[in-house]
Amino acid sequence: MLAPHERRWWPWAPVLLAQGLYARVRAGRMGPAESPQGRVGNGPVLRLAGLGDSIIAGIGVAHQSEGLTGQVAQRISAAGATVEWNAIGTSGATAASVLEGLLPLAREWEPEFVILSVGVNDAVRGTDAAAFKDQVRGIVEALTGTRRRPAVVFAGIPPLEGFPALPRPLATLLGERARRLQQRAVDLTGYRGLKVVSFPPVLAREAFARDGFHPRAEGCAVWAGWVADGFALRLAERLGDAGG
Repeated sequence: MLAPHERRWWPWAPVLLAQGLYARVRAGRMGPAESPQGRVGNGPVLRLAGLGDSIIAGIGVAHQSEGLTGQVAQRISAAGATVEWNAIGTSGATAASVLEGLLPLAREWEPEFVILSVGVNDAVRGTDAAAFKDQVRGIVEALTGTRRRPAVVFAGIPPLEGFPALPRPLATLLGERARRLQQRAVDLTGYRGLKVVSFPPVLAREAFARDGFHPRAEGCAVWAGWVADGFALRLAERLGDAGG
C-alpha cells in the first residue's frame, strides 16, 4: 500500500504489486532454523533473548547457532560467560505484532540482553514512521521494565535496495521506507539505554542466503559483531559484578 507522501510511486502501483508478490514467494521458500534455544560458554550464566522477525527465527541458516542470536551468544561467551540464548521470532513479524504478541514471551524469560529485530516487514507493509517509533519505544519500555532491566540493542534495518531478491523499482521504494524507519530507531538511541546498529550502505552479495533476502551464516557473523559491540558496556558490568 502506498502512502499519500509516496504519490510519485502511484503510476508504478501495478508493477510494484506484481514485484511484491514475486518477492514474497521467493523470500518464503526457506523455513526457520532448528533449535531456537541453546547454551554456550563457560563462566557466569547470562541470558540473551532474540526478539522479532525472520532474522530472529533464523531463516537463512540451518541451525540457530549459525543465526544472529546464536552468534551474538558466542561473542558474549568469548568474554568469559555462559550464555543461555532464546530466539523468540516469527517470519513476517512487525513492530506492532511483536509488541502485541511476542513481547510477553521475552519478558517472562527475563534476559539480561535483548536483540530486537524489526523493521523490514514494516517497510514492506508501509508502516507509518512515527507509529513505528512509538511501537519500538513501547517494546523497549516493556523490556527494560522487567526485573533484570536488560540491555537492548536494535539490530538495525538493512539497506533493502541492495537485496538480490528485490527487483527495481520495488527495491528503491522499500529502501526509502527502510531508511525512514531506521532513522526513527536512531532517534531513540539512548532511550532506556537503547543501542542501535546502523548498516553500511552496501552489503556483500555473499552475505545473503540462497533466497536473496535473508542472511546466511557468514552474514550473521558480521552482523553479530555489530550487535555484540552494543552490549559491551553492560557485559563488562555484569562480569565485573560476578567477579566481585
